[in-house]
Amino acid sequence: MGVASGSGLPVLAVTLPQFNVDPGPALEACRDAHRVGFGGAFVFDHLWPLGAPTRPALECWTLLAAVAAEVGGRAGGFRVGTLVTRAGLRAPALVARMAATVGQVAGVPPIVAVGRGDLGNRDENRAFGLPFGGAAERSRAVEDTVAALRGPLAGSRPTGAPPWGSPDPSGAPEVWVGGTGPSGRELAGRLADAWNGWGLTPEELAAGLAAVRRAAAEAGRDPATVAGTWGGQVLVAPQPAQAEAMLARWGTGRPPGEVARVIAGTPETVLARLRALGDAGAAWCVLAFVGGPAARMRALLAEAAGLPARARIA
Repeated sequence: MGVASGSGLPVLAVTLPQFNVDPGPALEACRDAHRVGFGGAFVFDHLWPLGAPTRPALECWTLLAAVAAEVGGRAGGFRVGTLVTRAGLRAPALVARMAATVGQVAGVPPIVAVGRGDLGNRDENRAFGLPFGGAAERSRAVEDTVAALRGPLAGSRPTGAPPWGSPDPSGAPEVWVGGTGPSGRELAGRLADAWNGWGLTPEELAAGLAAVRRAAAEAGRDPATVAGTWGGQVLVAPQPAQAEAMLARWGTGRPPGEVARVIAGTPETVLARLRALGDAGAAWCVLAFVGGPAARMRALLAEAAGLPARARIA
């Protein structure tokens, strides 16, 4: 499901800073993550930051296309994707065509992680004139979106009969389904290449992945073909006291439960936790850096992990 990112580690990827008016920081973060050896870059699908409707947010798929253009033709194993795109915001067939286009620009199929959203997205949807259905309706939207991503609109090449050409499985996106509740795990087991659990401990990830694979078996799939992936907030500092102080500053005013789930510490401490997540079944760990300059944290972690540096993207 990706390239090795270091001894005993899952593939390490990053989220990009998209709660901005200017796309420049996100594109620079992508270039930097590629250069220092991370395995990919992911974008969120929020129309505004949760709970902050007056703050800006760059649109998910538009930004992803720009990110794909940054790495196109020279990815060297670097993947781009969504974590997660919310089913129901766009017609499934449209998502499939967008995924195909991003893959053609990047030169490698994207990873499309799909989620159904939760009540925290309701006001966001309604403010933009978009429906927000009940849980069952949103689960059906995930199913329909994954089905479209498995079809010819997402993986075709313009070499066959009009209008889209013949399906080419090698061009199809890798599909993850996100969600830490029973419904998300069941959908992932039944439909996806991988499940994503956000902010989980290694123990929670292992238990969740076991449930995902049970769902896969019940659906007649080989459970071993469904991978686990992890995403979450990470803070890296050279010294333990620095990490503790940075986390305390960042956590002021935030929910204690959110702060408690941040993986914070020295590069060695953070890498040990990421290895534990790998041991629990995570093939990928997607890192959202918080509490300080992300470029510095990427550099610290990449050096400590021995990630393979790449040529700088001009």
